[in-house]
Parts: sequence; structure tokens; C-alpha cells
Amino acid sequence: MANVANKKSTEVANLMDDLFDNQGQGMETITADDMQIPFLRILQPLSPQLLKTDPKFIKGASAGDIFNTVTGQYWEADEGLVVLMCAYTTKFLEFQLRETGGGFMGELSADDPDIRKTERNGSIEMLPNGNELVRSAQFLVLGVDADGSTSQMICDMKKTQMKIAKQWNTRRAGLKIEHPTNGMFNPPMWSVPWRLTSVQESNDKGSWFNYAVTQEAMDSVRPEAIIEARDLYNSFRAGEIQTGTGEDKPTPESDDVPF
Repeated sequence: MANVANKKSTEVANLMDDLFDNQGQGMETITADDMQIPFLRILQPLSPQLLKTDPKFIKGASAGDIFNTVTGQYWEADEGLVVLMCAYTTKFLEFQLRETGGGFMGELSADDPDIRKTERNGSIEMLPNGNELVRSAQFLVLGVDADGSTSQMICDMKKTQMKIAKQWNTRRAGLKIEHPTNGMFNPPMWSVPWRLTSVQESNDKGSWFNYAVTQEAMDSVRPEAIIEARDLYNSFRAGEIQTGTGEDKPTPESDDVPF
């Protein structure tokens, strides 16, 4: 009996080494098509994640916090999270107006001629067929937590968030850093850390939380994270990673924002 107990004790002691030697085992048949890239969302006052009786409820979260739609991990509004921007694309989403039934009608290709034929009706961009066109700015990012752990996510911005997306892209395009011997240069998109937080905004229809973006120091993330971000960029360019709407039934609003 003692020998059996000693054998089991040795097996337990060696378990972590065994797990390391067989890392990833069992995932051989799972491809990118079998997984879902999480989206980042800002919790608004009416978000279901704040209602205890809702299956989507996130314990401890508050309005303004930013959360991962797959894992439920959240970051407090004023602290936010650090991300590396790995890729950017614009999605063109078509919605039926609420007064005619509402609902997501599909995604238009970037070269669809109807996109250039839209007309403004107040804050709504109208397609020739009477449906609404919503432009969604999508950033493929690598989130980097304080402990160095990373996660691939998509931060999509639309409606009132579009101005933040444009500002972020403008700041990124004009960014210069100094090389020790070669002078100033524009670094790769995936190498620059940014912090996403949220701030409260309002208009005559109500108040909501929107993104705020600030640049972090270049050495604020580990080199390993930057290398991972570079690989993520390359995967996107190779077509191995696809962005999407982030939900089965997307809405034209930016997560319960009053319009």
C-alpha cells in the first residue's frame, strides 16, 4: 500500500511538468472557425449585464466598466485596460428602422455602390432602400493585463463612438518615436500600447458612457506581448482571423446608448 501511495504522490508532483510537456493537447482539430473572438463593450446603465436576474449578469460590474463579451472579465471605467492595436477595418452594417420593424439586415461589402448613395436624415445615414447604414470601426487588439496575461479582442465603435475611433486613428497615424541612431520614425501599429477607459457623455436625450483613449509608455508592456501583437497582425493580414458583428443580433446603437 505504501508503494502505491508513494507512486501516486510522485505522479501528482510531476503533474505540472506533464501538463507542460503536453501543452495544447486535444486542440489539434479546433481551428479559428471554431472559436469566437471576444468583443469589448462598455456597460451602459440599461445593459443586461447589470441586472441580477439576467443570464448575462456580471457580478461586481458597474455602468461605465468595459467588459469581455465571451469571458465576462471586466475593467473598471476609470482604470480601463491596456491594449495593443493590431489591425483596423470598417464594417458597413444595414438595419431596418425601428418604426418599420427594426432588425439587422446584413453586412454590406466595402465596394457596395449603395454606400456612396446614402443620405442624412438627422443622425441616421439612410440607404436608397430606406434602411439605415451604420459604420462600425473595428480594432483588433491584444489586451494586456497587469500580470502580463494577454487576450485577443475586437473593440468596435459606432454612432457616438465613431469620433473616438477617428481620433485614435489620427493620433496613431501621426505618432513618432525616436530611434537611438536613426532619428524619428513611425512605429508599427502593433507596437504601441494604449489605455482604454470610459467617460460619461450626455445630450438632450440622456447620458451614456463612451471610450477615452490615452497612449501608454512604449516600455509599459513586456516584449513578449509586442511579439504576440505582431503575430496577431500577421494572422489578420493572412486572412486567418476575421472580424464580425460580435453578436447574433447586432443593434445599430453603441450598447444601449440613448438616441
